[in-house]
Amino acid sequence: MGVSKQKLVKTGMWQVLNTVVILISQIGANAILARYVSRTEFGLMAITNAIVNFATFFSEAGMGDALLQRKVVEPQHKNAALFFSVLLSIVLYAIFYFTSPWIAEFYKKPELVDILRVLCLSFIFLSLGSSSFNLMMKNFNFKQLFYSDSLSLFASNILGVILAMMGYGVWSLVWSILFYNVARLIMVWIIEPIPIRLGAKLRHWKDLAGYGSGLTLIRINNYISGFGIMLEIGKLVSIELLGAFERSYRYTNLPVRYIGDMLQRIMMPFMSKIQDEDEKLFVFFNRSASFSNSMLLPISIFGVVFCKPIVLILLGHQWDSAVIPMQILFLSLPFRITTKVSDALMRSKNLVYRNAGRKFQYVIVLCGGVYVGWLFDKNSLVGISTAVTLSAVFNYIAMLLTVKRHVFPKGWQKLIILPFKNGALLSLVIVTPAYGVYYLLNMFIQEQVISFSIMTSIVAAFVLYAFFKKPKLLGEDFADMQKEIIKMAKGGNKMCSSIHYLYESLGWI
Repeated sequence: MGVSKQKLVKTGMWQVLNTVVILISQIGANAILARYVSRTEFGLMAITNAIVNFATFFSEAGMGDALLQRKVVEPQHKNAALFFSVLLSIVLYAIFYFTSPWIAEFYKKPELVDILRVLCLSFIFLSLGSSSFNLMMKNFNFKQLFYSDSLSLFASNILGVILAMMGYGVWSLVWSILFYNVARLIMVWIIEPIPIRLGAKLRHWKDLAGYGSGLTLIRINNYISGFGIMLEIGKLVSIELLGAFERSYRYTNLPVRYIGDMLQRIMMPFMSKIQDEDEKLFVFFNRSASFSNSMLLPISIFGVVFCKPIVLILLGHQWDSAVIPMQILFLSLPFRITTKVSDALMRSKNLVYRNAGRKFQYVIVLCGGVYVGWLFDKNSLVGISTAVTLSAVFNYIAMLLTVKRHVFPKGWQKLIILPFKNGALLSLVIVTPAYGVYYLLNMFIQEQVISFSIMTSIVAAFVLYAFFKKPKLLGEDFADMQKEIIKMAKGGNKMCSSIHYLYESLGWI
């Protein structure tokens, strides 16, 4: 089953553009918000977001993703997914509406009641749009996804910044999130409407329920390992320390979240097509992991070395307590991106329950580790951050064992080192001279932010020059990508896919 070259190019082009817009928008908005919203208010939002995201996984019930995974989708399958997820989300909203006073009492923060009751509307909006959103991915409508997703988020970030500057505090974050969910819902409904008038039968729901239930288990584990741990940390430390940890974790999670999501959205449709061809699947997965680490490993090392000026720029001078936790969390990026990419592999092979078992083990280690880390260091976030990073390493090892047992029993050894090879070399090439330049600049300028900004500009210029003139300096992944960009540019295309080379090795193009 072939895939046209034009479709691959457009798929990568729009998804990369979507990721770039979201990352820039999120980093810029959060940098401004950190100047107007206090650590205590971010701590309140960390608890609220953790609760709302938890309910969201149940409200969607994995139905939208089940539509994406199915090879044949009848119109009634779309209705079954929509009806079930909406019904479940309404029930969950009622539960959280009436239990919000108890939650507020548990954390001894009465202001959580109103925040929860308003923000819990989010998972109703998300469940209404989940089926349409996943169908757009299934049909490779990534241009439409760009308009519905990234532009909605961009507008919501602007709204959040304006409200924060007007003194709305934590409510600037609440209204920003609600606006994003409503705006995206309206756009996906217009682009990918659901044929409600055709109805659905029990059979259609059963066709989706097995996969959706397994995926929900995986997402719950992902949630706990992501922002769900804020619920545990919020009970162990002060709300102010929780706010500092939430900001640290959010910034270090941005590259994993959006680059990982970009790869998953592109990988899933194609991996579903070759799920029975293990040789092609192995090449595809290995190259995807290598490409993601070629980006994430240098970011990880760069973040550890230059964390202090990064915090000064993104959060400000009042956030010094976030420096060391952020450094420790940066170390986990390569392990987290590799395991995130592996989720798409497991889903394409319909191994959702095996994957859920692995993630359940990880969650136990993570939650236990966070508590032990807190016991060793109750007055700062060093112990908790160390536990989160070590848990990510454990999850990576568990992922390799799962791949060995159930997917690639003969070739899994290559996955231990190869995905990190290009990223490690690129880190050495970039970060070592960058630190030398930064050190010299600091001797003369003696202002960290200015020195860092100049150094970053020099590094960016070098990377761009190397990419177009000496791509081998950046490693095999970027050398292959550069060839494809030049090739497509000569063919008259203004933009082209940064993942195009991944598919060339499969013989599809």
